[in-house]
Amino acid sequence: MDTNRLTNYLPTRPISLISNEQLNVLFTHAFQMTKTFRVLFYTISVLLVVAIAFGLRARAVSMLPIDFDEDDYLRAGQEYAHLIRTSNLSGFLETNYRPEHPPLAKIIIGLSILSAPEKPLTPEASTSAEPNKYLPRTLVKPARTINAIIGTITVAIVALINPVAGLFLAIHTFTIKYVSQIMVEAVPALLSLVAAISYLKWKQSKQSGWNRWLILSATSLGLTAASKYLYCVVGIAILVDWILDAKDKDFLKISLRTAALWGVLTVVIFFIFDPYLWPNPIGRLSGSIFYHTGYSTSATEVQKAGYPMWQPIFWLFFSPTVWHKGVFPFPFDPFITILALFGLKRLWNKERLYVLWLGIAIAFLLIWPTKWPQYIVTLTVPLSFAAAEGVFFFRDNVLNVKTETRRALPWLVPGLIVFAILTIFPLIFQFGVSLTNFNTASIRDGFNGGIWRSISQGITGQLPTMPAGEIGTRSDKVNFVGLNLYPNVLSFITYSNGWSVLFFNILWTVLSVLLQCGLGLGVALLLWQHGVRLGKFWQALFILPWAIPEMIGAMMWVNIFQRDWGWLYLAADKFGKDSFFAVFANGLDKSPSMWLIVFLLPAIWYGFPFMMLAASIGLKTISREVLDAATIDGASIWQTFKYVTWPLLLPLLIPAFIVRGIFAFNQFYLFQAFGFSDSTLATLSYNIFNPSNGFGGYGGQFAVSATINIITVILLMFFVMVFNRWSKAGEGVTYA
Repeated sequence: MDTNRLTNYLPTRPISLISNEQLNVLFTHAFQMTKTFRVLFYTISVLLVVAIAFGLRARAVSMLPIDFDEDDYLRAGQEYAHLIRTSNLSGFLETNYRPEHPPLAKIIIGLSILSAPEKPLTPEASTSAEPNKYLPRTLVKPARTINAIIGTITVAIVALINPVAGLFLAIHTFTIKYVSQIMVEAVPALLSLVAAISYLKWKQSKQSGWNRWLILSATSLGLTAASKYLYCVVGIAILVDWILDAKDKDFLKISLRTAALWGVLTVVIFFIFDPYLWPNPIGRLSGSIFYHTGYSTSATEVQKAGYPMWQPIFWLFFSPTVWHKGVFPFPFDPFITILALFGLKRLWNKERLYVLWLGIAIAFLLIWPTKWPQYIVTLTVPLSFAAAEGVFFFRDNVLNVKTETRRALPWLVPGLIVFAILTIFPLIFQFGVSLTNFNTASIRDGFNGGIWRSISQGITGQLPTMPAGEIGTRSDKVNFVGLNLYPNVLSFITYSNGWSVLFFNILWTVLSVLLQCGLGLGVALLLWQHGVRLGKFWQALFILPWAIPEMIGAMMWVNIFQRDWGWLYLAADKFGKDSFFAVFANGLDKSPSMWLIVFLLPAIWYGFPFMMLAASIGLKTISREVLDAATIDGASIWQTFKYVTWPLLLPLLIPAFIVRGIFAFNQFYLFQAFGFSDSTLATLSYNIFNPSNGFGGYGGQFAVSATINIITVILLMFFVMVFNRWSKAGEGVTYA
């Protein structure tokens, strides 16, 4: 029965009179319609993502200024273009300008400029030289465009797998920047993605031997190595996933043989497409690889940058919109990273390889001696997949919230009243102040009703909304600025004078809380063991740091680490330059990463007693019978802790995690005592508020301080809510 006959027939007869055959036709037609609609919607989504990706990259091609390294790679492309024009194929054996990177991506740049008129070779310059702003645009545009097209193809492939992930990769500003310039990032980023997807296709085919997908994976990885070595971290992720899949010992042998052949093919492809290595493979390859070690210790630009070990993590929460105003629509990068953090678990369960790729790439960048921002492109593909899963995490765990608030409301009213007076009203007042430009210059007008006048008249439209101006400007009258302060403050705390208060605040919270929890739990487990003498005494002794006022404790640690006359430096002078104290002091003076230890040690000392108490209380609730049963079943100490002690202890520790996290996020006295005045949002807010504190001309900015406080509260509420939902802390202890 065709569709027209069915449509004409159904309205004239009741559903009970339709035969089974007719119902089957109806349901089949409805299913086909639904399937067609889904395919159409999916196709439109992918095309829209690709259009967004190409549009943003084309915009970046035309608007981005000439950056570092672009002159080098353009010169390399010019050399290859000249060899191709003159049919001098033997020249490929001796040509590779900037040989620290393989030639394939540079050859593609050379191919892109073949149609442009040949220009004089770009002058050679040192790696520390400023960007050459006079590169010919007739060469810059096609060289940038080919990279932008390759970057768009990468987005298209990701979008075909997951349109949401493709959208995140399309709008990731660091990726847009470095695949839209004359860089060597776009080609290996695409090839590493093809290597990963081809391997997954081979794994899904459930074949232990070779097929076209495994050959494509090895070929793509070899081409990746021939483009830029750093992107081969995807190969390490593939091998780890391969070994994890081959759990059976017999299958492991077969799988490892296949993996070895896969690796051999990868190396062969690498050498075939790197003709520069052919005359002297070992010598030139070792010189290319070991160049980076000397570069990281001798290059003036690396020493001048002075990036700490964790700089790659900072780049994940940063966006180049700060450097290039008007080029990118919005600083999406930190939000993509936050979504990725919440999507890692879902992505691991769905496709483990992407999480391995992301984790290994981050670990490698932390170890890699140079910390340039373009290296982030090595992991933005798996980051985008994780961010897509983060969207689904929020959909399932935050948006679909069901509570029994209505039933509990009568019992909450008294507490809500007190909460409103002591908390809500001050927050509302601070939010109102953040809508103005209230500062020391306008304090007289503010105390004479200027704050409420500007707020009420500004909201009702009686006063115009004034521009906020730059942070640090002052007016003698309280003016209504609306929400104009918030973009300025967000930009200020995200990246100001090469420093990000917000990033350090989050990094500090995570590190200090994890270390406090680890030490507190470890001490609690030790005191919990049978046969520990004077357990109460040791517990009381360990609580002492918590009993000391935080400011006094901070001053004690200042006396230890103060340069020249601090206890550490006095001990270094006393015991000599080979002593532990001298080595530690020299490390603090020379390494940009070591100074964080100066703050983490006092934080751990002050915060671990609270976690120790929480863990000790939780351990007392665990029945010894459960532990004895685990021992009888043959569980080791580690297995007992992992599968028995930890799951029973976690519901009691999660509230303690949240409390310590809030305290760490608002850490104040420690940094104030050390004079680290722009460390956390709390210290920044105080120093901007304090009229007697110069703070670079920012002191006495009451409205700016209020804006920082509101942003801090919003961030804390968001993180606590999400962590509470993720950890299921609201369910309490369900085993008792």
